[in-house]
Amino acid sequence: MKKRVNLKQAFSYGAGNFGLNLFFSSVSTYLLYFYTDNLGITAAAAGTLMFAAQLVNLIVNPAMGVLVDRTKSRWGKFRPYFLFGSLPLALIGILVFTVPDLDASGKLAYAYVTYILFNMIYSIVNVPYSSVLADMSHDYQARSQISSIKVFLGQFGGLVVSSATLPLVHMFSTETTGFRLVYIGYGVILIMTLLITFYGTQGVGQTQLDTVKTQASRVTLRKQFNTVFLNKYLFLLLAFIFVFQLCLITKNSAMLYFFKYNMGEANMFAVYSLVGFTIQLAGIVVNPFLVNKIGKRNVGIFSQLIIICSLLGFYLAESNITMVFLLGGLSYIGFGLAIPLLWAMVPDTIEYGEWRTGVRAEGTIYSAFIFVQLFAQAMAAKVSGGILSAVGYVPNAEQTAGALHGIEVIVSVIPVIGAILCAVILAMYTLNESTFQRYVSEINARKTGVAPPH
Repeated sequence: MKKRVNLKQAFSYGAGNFGLNLFFSSVSTYLLYFYTDNLGITAAAAGTLMFAAQLVNLIVNPAMGVLVDRTKSRWGKFRPYFLFGSLPLALIGILVFTVPDLDASGKLAYAYVTYILFNMIYSIVNVPYSSVLADMSHDYQARSQISSIKVFLGQFGGLVVSSATLPLVHMFSTETTGFRLVYIGYGVILIMTLLITFYGTQGVGQTQLDTVKTQASRVTLRKQFNTVFLNKYLFLLLAFIFVFQLCLITKNSAMLYFFKYNMGEANMFAVYSLVGFTIQLAGIVVNPFLVNKIGKRNVGIFSQLIIICSLLGFYLAESNITMVFLLGGLSYIGFGLAIPLLWAMVPDTIEYGEWRTGVRAEGTIYSAFIFVQLFAQAMAAKVSGGILSAVGYVPNAEQTAGALHGIEVIVSVIPVIGAILCAVILAMYTLNESTFQRYVSEINARKTGVAPPH
C-alpha cells in the first residue's frame, strides 16, 4: 500500500534545496568564469584550485557522516545543522564571489582559502540536509515524489542563478561589484530557506533519537563505514552520480563561454538558460510518473539516451542558433528526468546497507554521496579549465578557431561520452521496487521477531 506524502513537509524540505542550489549552481555555472574574467586567475590555475579544495572533503565528509549518525539533540539528528549552519554558509558564499584589493598572488591565496572554507561549511550543512530524505519516508514511490519536489525547487534555484544572475550583475557599474551585491542577496535567501526547512521538518530524525543513543554507543566506526564499503548498490550509484555530475557541470561551466565567444551573444546565455531550465523542470515533474511505470533504473537509462542523441546533434549544429536552442532544449529533458534519481535512489541503498550490515547510517552514506558530488564539481572545473588552457583560451579577447572548437567539445562531446558511461553503469544496477520491499520486510522482521510474509 502506497503511503501519502506530507506535502507541507516535503515543500518545506525542498525550500532548503532552493537556497542551497543558489550557491551550488553558482559554483558550477559561474565560478570558473568569475575566477578567470574577474579575479584574474588563469583557467588552469582556477581548475587546479577547485580540484585541490576537494581534498579537504576527503576528511570533512566522512567526519560529518559519522557526526550526523551520532548526533543527539532536542532537534533530532539533522535539524540543528540547518539552524546553526545557515549564516556561516551564506557569509562564506558571499566572500567566494568577492574580489579583494590584493595583488595577483594574494588573490589566488584568497580564492584558495574562501573556496576551501565554502566546501567545508557546505558539507556541514548539506550532509545532514540530504540525509533527512531517508527518514521522511520508507516507501519506495513516496521517496520519488519527495525527491522530485526537492529537486524541482532546487532546480528552480538553478533557473534563477542561470537566467537572472548575469542580468542582475550587469545592472551595476562593474561585474565585480555586481557579483558581490547579487550574492549578498542570495545569502539572505539561503538563510531564510534553511530556516523554513528547519521549522517545516519538525519530528524528522526525532523519533529515532533513542535508537541513535543506543546505536551510537554500540556501533563501531568500522561497522558504520561498512555500510558504505559493503554496499554494492551504493558503489554503482556513486559511479553513476560522479560521471553524470562531472559531465553536467563541465557542460554548464562552459556554456557562458560558448555564448560569449562561439555565438558572440553573451546576453543570449540568460535566455537559453531560462528556456533550458524551464524544460528541465518539466522533466523533473514527469519523473515520478515515469518511475511509477518503468522504475528508477529504466528512467535513468532513457534519460541518458535522450542526452546522447540531442548533444550529438548539438555538436553537429555548428553554432546555428535555432538548432542550439532546439537540441540544447531537448537535452534538458534528459537532464530533468535524471536529476531526481540522484536523490531518490540513494535512500534505497540505505535500506540495503542496513539489511547487509545490521547498521542504519544515513549520515555516513550521504556523506559519501555529497563528497562524490563536490568531487565531480571540482573535477569538472579541472577538466574545463585544463581544456580551455590547452586550446589557448584568453579571457576577454577574440578566440582562435582551436579555442572555439575546444569550448564546443566541452559543452557537447564530453557530456555525450559521460551519458554513454552512465547508461552502462545503470544497466548493472538491479535494485528495483520488489527487491527493495523484500529488504525492508526482512529488516522489520529482525526488529520485531515476526517473519516477513512470503
